[in-house]
Amino acid sequence: MNTYRELISNEEFFAAALMQVQVFVNDALDESPIGEGGPVQKYTDFSVWIGGACYPRHTHTFKVSG
Repeated sequence: MNTYRELISNEEFFAAALMQVQVFVNDALDESPIGEGGPVQKYTDFSVWIGGACYPRHTHTFKVSG
């Protein structure tokens, strides 16, 4: 059984980027998966870049398998 941890803070995004873990992107409203995910390339307070795509933090959730 897979468990997932949601990334919320800048520190969590920094750790995920540093460790190059697979981050899964979901829609915040219905939790449907969006894209294939990948390692965090860049993040700000407003958006996260994963796999060459930019995702706004207020409309998406970001999870890692744990």
